[in-house]
Amino acid sequence: MFDTYDFNPPPDAENSVSFEIDLAALLTVLDIFGAVGSMPSSFGTGAAGRGRGKWGANGDEGESADANTSGGIERFLLPSDKSGKLTGMRMVSEDASGPTTTCKLNTMEPEPHMELDFNDEDKLIKIIMKSSWLSEALSELDSSTEKLAIICAPPTEPLPITSTGNSGQAPRPTARRTSVARDVGAQPTFRLLGISAYGSTELDFPNDREVLQSFECEELTQFTYRFSHIAKIQKALQGSIRTSLRMDESGILSFQFQMPTVVSNGKQSNPFIEFTCLALSDDD
Repeated sequence: MFDTYDFNPPPDAENSVSFEIDLAALLTVLDIFGAVGSMPSSFGTGAAGRGRGKWGANGDEGESADANTSGGIERFLLPSDKSGKLTGMRMVSEDASGPTTTCKLNTMEPEPHMELDFNDEDKLIKIIMKSSWLSEALSELDSSTEKLAIICAPPTEPLPITSTGNSGQAPRPTARRTSVARDVGAQPTFRLLGISAYGSTELDFPNDREVLQSFECEELTQFTYRFSHIAKIQKALQGSIRTSLRMDESGILSFQFQMPTVVSNGKQSNPFIEFTCLALSDDD
């Protein structure tokens, strides 16, 4: 990603410096330098079309990319004053013919945010699959979906029959599929349950290497998440090759997306994007 990297922290900093910048302003600057690729087209109008446009992924295509085609930024600079306070972020592009373009963005103090630390030793579930499989599954969920339940069972146990109705009410209708994209005949071990005010949709993944490249689950596990939170993964999912999904005993959900290999000046890097989400409580 970087040809050279120099970090000289201010005297009062330890091993890192945190700051915030305006995202819209950053995208505008990157567009000036030609470093912003084409954005996804608007979502379709139908349920399937809207979902596939939102969740469509590249699968295994384009596993490597030439970083030299991503834009013309030569240097990123984060200068500070004598007190160690950042004075802005600068991006510099130097053209071979002589002109130099410099853009400066004001930096802001970072807002406090919740840290969701995922301890791999406490994981209950670990799944590795092609991003295109997860993409297709999420595209099947209706736009009215409010919650997403993730259910896993050991290969020796069947998935339970799920119901989204309350004990004192008639259960809402549920649409079920035994597999995603094809019927491989293997027993399902991984289920996505989309829940809305009008019903629910079950999407089952069979325990087959063609679908789940790696599956680890020792006991029946189920947690529910706000679907609007899960929807935040769409951009990373669109450009990734493989997805690792993990859940721990407290319900923290971790997605790790393997992005296409980047080659720059003969050097190869394998970037990942990580997303974590906290499960809903029983009162939510």
